[in-house]
Amino acid sequence: MYEQYPPHSSGGADATGPLIASILMTLCCNQICGIIAIVFSVMAMTSNHRFDQERYIRYAWTTMKIGLAIMVAIVILYALFIGIASSA
Repeated sequence: MYEQYPPHSSGGADATGPLIASILMTLCCNQICGIIAIVFSVMAMTSNHRFDQERYIRYAWTTMKIGLAIMVAIVILYALFIGIASSA
């Protein structure tokens, strides 16, 4: 009755990129954030409205950015601890 956006009928082709990137992230980097990004990508692919699809795609990319930031922080901290331990 109050639909602002017409149903989106492309079948979720726009969410394929985030889905592939989140699968690779799950396999290589951060499994927790990768799985959350996969869920958002699948929600975007199954959404009937373009507004919801764009929102879930944005959430998927944001989750992947957070996951990559966590992994970079862990690698930096690990390198610092190895450097401190080797100098002592």
